[in-house]
Amino acid sequence: MSARVDIFIPYWGDFCLLQETVRSVFNQTSDAWHLTILDDHYPSEEAYHYYRAHPDQRLTYIRHAKNIGITHNFNTALQRATAEYCMIVGCDDRLLPHYVETALAHIGQADFYQPGVQVIDADGHSYLPLADRVKRWLQPKKSGLYRGERLAASLCHGNWLYFPSILWRTSTLKRYSFDASYTILEDVVLELAMIADGATLYFDTAETFQYRRFAESLSSKEKGKHGVRFAEERQVYRHAASVFQAHGWRRAARAARLRLTSRIHQTIS
Repeated sequence: MSARVDIFIPYWGDFCLLQETVRSVFNQTSDAWHLTILDDHYPSEEAYHYYRAHPDQRLTYIRHAKNIGITHNFNTALQRATAEYCMIVGCDDRLLPHYVETALAHIGQADFYQPGVQVIDADGHSYLPLADRVKRWLQPKKSGLYRGERLAASLCHGNWLYFPSILWRTSTLKRYSFDASYTILEDVVLELAMIADGATLYFDTAETFQYRRFAESLSSKEKGKHGVRFAEERQVYRHAASVFQAHGWRRAARAARLRLTSRIHQTIS
């Protein structure tokens, strides 16, 4: 049997952007996928009524009876995944037409696959703010397999992964869960735990995904988010340092303690 992908979209937000995401999945050159929308009881029922009126066997639409929060919605996706591979896409991101075909062709025996990513703004235009320029600088320059201390140290210097774009081997991902005690870095916690346990990443320089980055606000609410992020980063990387030290990964442990780009970001924010 050919490999297939369960694609999940945890939904809370702009219905028009959700439609863009759904269309990007339907426009894949490969049909080896099934799409599930996990509506986290968004106040507007526009999506609910639309997908009830336009049934498609390639799409499952689930509306939660109450809001469960993004991390629990991630775990719902994980629990429902049955295909060999799965991904959890942002409800405002877009897959380029060859994403599934390219990912399945390259993931091989790796546990997760990171494609090249194009960053777009709210209007869908190419956009590369400082955070994403730093990610590009930190990313590997060649496609290939990455694992162990080298990968752990690289990600602790600065997290260059784009979680919504990652294709996961379902059997590997199901050994873990997203920790609801974190509100921003739940994906980083899981990724570092997987790498410490021996997971292998295939990094691909081919760009097959568009990640939507909204311009940051200088409002007090946004600054509050930064405060939560930096507090979580201190906790996450402190724990990672102890785990890596126990593995004998001295370079990775040192990188986790330093968390250089995190500290720089905190200084300039």
